[in-house]
Amino acid sequence: MSLTFDTVLTNARIFDHDDADCIVIDKGRIVHVGRDHGISASKTLDLSGGYVLPGFIDSHAHLLSTGLEGTRLNLFGSVGKKEAVMAIEKYAQNHEKVIAYRWDESKWDDDRTYITSSDLSRIEKPVVAFRRDGHMAVANEAAMRIIGDHRPDGIFREKDMEKLDPIVEPDENEAVEALQIAVRAAASLGITGVRDMVDRVAYDAYGKLRTGVRIFKAIYSDDLFHGFGSHPYDWGVKTFLDGSLGSRTAAHEGWDMKNLKMDRQEFESFCNGVWSKNLPVAVHAIGEIAVRVAADTMHGHAGRHRNSIEHFELVEDGVIDLIDENTIISAQPNFLEWAGHGGMYEDRLGKSWLYRNNPYRDILDRGLKLAFGSDSMPLGPMYGIYYAVNSEFDQQRVSFEEAVRSYSESGSYLLGTENWIGRIETGYSADFAIFRDQDIINGERMKNAKPVITMVAGNTIHEGS
Repeated sequence: MSLTFDTVLTNARIFDHDDADCIVIDKGRIVHVGRDHGISASKTLDLSGGYVLPGFIDSHAHLLSTGLEGTRLNLFGSVGKKEAVMAIEKYAQNHEKVIAYRWDESKWDDDRTYITSSDLSRIEKPVVAFRRDGHMAVANEAAMRIIGDHRPDGIFREKDMEKLDPIVEPDENEAVEALQIAVRAAASLGITGVRDMVDRVAYDAYGKLRTGVRIFKAIYSDDLFHGFGSHPYDWGVKTFLDGSLGSRTAAHEGWDMKNLKMDRQEFESFCNGVWSKNLPVAVHAIGEIAVRVAADTMHGHAGRHRNSIEHFELVEDGVIDLIDENTIISAQPNFLEWAGHGGMYEDRLGKSWLYRNNPYRDILDRGLKLAFGSDSMPLGPMYGIYYAVNSEFDQQRVSFEEAVRSYSESGSYLLGTENWIGRIETGYSADFAIFRDQDIINGERMKNAKPVITMVAGNTIHEGS
């Protein structure tokens, strides 16, 4: 009596399996990767030469803000400051307040200065507009009157942005709706797993919805609560050592030393407190001063947990030597959008850092774990993979295959799930991002490529055109 399996994907091109043309799925797991010799299944999907990649794992996302961009105002596509301000003014005509996201002065073609309150002076309704990196926001006069904090330029950075919470904090219903939007968007991009950076609002909202995408939660240290860690998808604790380059709040030599939020001793004490709760630490470190503090501390920890250094952008000589197998570099290849000649890195840091930032090639050549994520800037693995594969600098550039593994296999290692998700192998969960053809790896098509099918545990969670 012949066996009948649940599903067969046939006539496929399969990542890391050049000689195979089919995948057999049963009870949500891969039971065969190889040639199709007439395997019997309840359902057969003929992919007509489609390209099957492992489902992407976004190791660093902010799905609540991603979803809020869909219900509020998203300025990501603005090509100039004038256009961004006009979009805010137009939105204000039909809304009681304006909460906007993702303006980026470094990409504008008219005026590459920050939006300030004076630019928003014609708007009588409250306005808060977050810079693309989320480390800075501008508020107009009406918004500052509500919170009782006036500053001439309307600029709020880092912890000061919490003062804007009475205006920008979503209620429970809006948070649930936003997360639903974001999870659908993630699925449409081939994302099957996310390590999401969450506050208590987002954490509680997840409890009210079901998602096809696996959501692992890293909770901000200020929101850590008793009982966190009891759920299998509670990952660990997120904290900050500095800010961002775009907002000039990174811990970089020659900048304000207050940008370093904890020194070596303070950070070690913080980590010991988290580790005593049997939780790992994800630490935001962008400037070279913060990166060294993070690497020194993790190195001395001796690897009881799989901790991660988030971003790891400005890396001095010798720092990579401190990284061991239980310290994972969690990086965002889409940041390379600003890293080439004439980009924001050169503008903020000078030419000396052009060849030393985001050293993905060096990390992989050392045999270290490099997990890719998006930081929701924007959400989209193929967007980031495009920049990693096409970087103009040798120390950043990786192959397409390496980039895909960083967006799947290494992300799974970071989550501690490397034995059952992140690879297309027998015994693994049937998580796939299936593209129409293999031509996505060529040229500009890669940046905006989207899968026609996304599967988690053999179930289709997204089907595109």
